Amino acid sequence: MANKLQVQIQETVEELEHRLEGHATAVNKEKLLVLYWLATKKIPKRTELATMLKRDESTIYRWLRAYFQGGITELLSIKKAPGKTPHIPPERERKINQKTATQGETSYGKLQVWLEKECGIKVRYKVVHNLVHYKLKADLKVPRPQSDKANEEAQASFKKKLCELIKVMIKYFGNSKPVRIWCQDESRFGLITMQGISRGDKGAANQVE
Repeated sequence: MANKLQVQIQETVEELEHRLEGHATAVNKEKLLVLYWLATKKIPKRTELATMLKRDESTIYRWLRAYFQGGITELLSIKKAPGKTPHIPPERERKINQKTATQGETSYGKLQVWLEKECGIKVRYKVVHNLVHYKLKADLKVPRPQSDKANEEAQASFKKKLCELIKVMIKYFGNSKPVRIWCQDESRFGLITMQGISRGDKGAANQVE
């Protein structure tokens, strides 16, 4: 059936020449050349057209079919491939951005589970990582390390009684002297940083030892 396609060129030779002079894209110039050669009957056969343009014969047939169905406008129209459907819709991206900004998340794996459970979207770990880290540029909240031996009840009780403890210290020790050591860097693992000894105090230090 493809070999029996008969196309009548509607444009004049002068119009085709004018279009050839002004058209920019190389592909469209080839398409116009096909019409020009058919209109002037210089190359009437599809096989010869394919040889002249170094194109497959099926390509020439496809061009002529487009012209037959929609004229020169359809032939020269640029077809754009549809964009790739995103794995995570934009409205869900906004929810993820809000979640990481306000509520905070500690891992991409948890976000992956949340997406599947709350939004019905099942995606790979890499998709979540690329979205949050590269596109949204959101930072995950890293949980503070805590010892396995930590007593949560004792910690909560200390926080509640801290204000009272300070009041007692002020009552018995007064508030005229500053507190020398109240808290310290956790990197010392509970050790108090040793005080430096000046050169003049070295002799006294040796005597004490």
